[in-house]
Amino acid sequence: MAKDFLPEYSQMPYGSRYRPLFKLFAGENWRFVRKDGQPVEYDTATQAIDAARACVKAILNPVIRAEVIEPVAMLDEVAEWRQRKEAEAAEERARAFLGPETLFSKGRQVVVERRRAR
Repeated sequence: MAKDFLPEYSQMPYGSRYRPLFKLFAGENWRFVRKDGQPVEYDTATQAIDAARACVKAILNPVIRAEVIEPVAMLDEVAEWRQRKEAEAAEERARAFLGPETLFSKGRQVVVERRRAR
């Protein structure tokens, strides 16, 4: 049988103070709001119920953390290596394909000879 999600808030008198209680699911036992492993206590029942609501809200909406990683020197070396390789490849393409004396005919490279114009 699946439990129905039905948060409830309450308080329990404890001496002259109140302890906040909450349930997340129907049919579940009441749980104390705890801080450092010990149940917390409040002066009024309203404060206790508000603390129970805040505890359930903290359980349902946890704090999301993000970390920023500093760039590593090795990553800079990799970027420099890639730039150097791209420059070498561009030079090779320019020399092989874009030279003034090179043409392609039917997928074959043809060398062009220039003669003096009359």
